[in-house]
Amino acid sequence: MSNSRFCHNCGTEVEEGTRFCSKCGTDLNQMASPETSTATSSVYSGTPRGREKGAIDHITTGYQVALEQPTVFIPSIISGVLGIIVSYLTYDLIGSTLNLILSLAVSVISFILFFASTDISRDAYYKQPLDLMNSVNYVTSRFMDFLLAAIFGGLLSITIILIPVVIFMFVIMVMDEVGIMDAFKQSINVIQSDFADVLVVIVVSIIASVVVGYVPYICDLLDAVVNVIIGIAFIDIYATYKAARVSD
Repeated sequence: MSNSRFCHNCGTEVEEGTRFCSKCGTDLNQMASPETSTATSSVYSGTPRGREKGAIDHITTGYQVALEQPTVFIPSIISGVLGIIVSYLTYDLIGSTLNLILSLAVSVISFILFFASTDISRDAYYKQPLDLMNSVNYVTSRFMDFLLAAIFGGLLSITIILIPVVIFMFVIMVMDEVGIMDAFKQSINVIQSDFADVLVVIVVSIIASVVVGYVPYICDLLDAVVNVIIGIAFIDIYATYKAARVSD
């Protein structure tokens, strides 16, 4: 492997310029330290003793990660609050032109926060220090990649049945720092390997979103919380898939 270096946590050889170790998830841009090594050596992708990890285990992991590190909710909560503010602004209140500009600005911010939420959830999952601005900067540095992925994902989502592929494509682009097509191909492999678990997690997320939709005033914020937990569950599915491939 040309232009390579080694992970300071597990020793895995990685491409120069890669941010995260493909094996243990360590942020390679951070200096190695006793605290970092201890934290990153313990991740959530372990299989329950005596049985394979199932859909409920993935969802439970998402809940545990979010409960232990509630900072992961910040990007989604900010995006949700901005959406609520914009929804209450009428054209009569501030004028149609200004309203349009504000709506576009909020849309861009929410777009960045969506991928920042995935990035910070990835950090939480691998027990890395959480830094919202670091995640935002990472997303803005790959803004065009994510924008094209969102457009491609939107086209795929028209079929409905490919929505799980789109979800994993976004997760893999952040976790492995790969391009759209590499993430797309890998997402298909993951779903083929764990179709039943993926289907159950999606069904649970739909049911949860419907239930919180009946909560007055804060339903959008609660939905954002649900989405973060489900997002981490998808991260766990992919991390478990990768761990199984490494062990084979």
